[in-house]
Amino acid sequence: MQTEILFSSEDFDIFGSMSEDRTKINNLGSHKHREIKKSKFRLLDITKNTTNEQYINRLQEITKSLDKAIEKAEFGFDLNAFYASTAQLNNKEYDILSINPKNALEDLKDCDKINLYNIKLNKKTKAIALTNIVYFDNNNQTLPLGMNVSDKILVDMSKLKLELKKQKLFRINQEIDELNAKTKIICVYEYEDIKD
Repeated sequence: MQTEILFSSEDFDIFGSMSEDRTKINNLGSHKHREIKKSKFRLLDITKNTTNEQYINRLQEITKSLDKAIEKAEFGFDLNAFYASTAQLNNKEYDILSINPKNALEDLKDCDKINLYNIKLNKKTKAIALTNIVYFDNNNQTLPLGMNVSDKILVDMSKLKLELKKQKLFRINQEIDELNAKTKIICVYEYEDIKD
């Protein structure tokens, strides 16, 4: 008598680990959905055998696609976006800005001096919001609309015509423990995109 064992077929990614279950219900905000997270490796079309030249060519293709997409994207309303850094504002390439200043500062919470750039984008500014569809596939058509995963936007900084409107410096005390505290310096620069 032969025993037959049935195995269910599973999805595996290129590096051998099992992919997420497509039937699993996830929560995003107050909505339930059955979508899986997008894989960076699948989007970039990277395998173990990808050469440096192929990788660079793929990044150039993606940059061209971003250039086309961002030219079509307009917010249609004025919006304040924030960027935190320990260096000067980079206005020569793509950058990711946050709509919430607290979230912009989160990555630099251990730094003693932070530059916080408050950029007022006008309704004609070209930018792409990093909505839920950026992070998840929508194969089952159950993904909620909106920005539940992130409050960030992608902006081509080289297309902005920024004018410095205000500059402030303030210090905040951060408690380390009951007896110790340290002072942080935050330099706030308020810019406006003055495109016609």
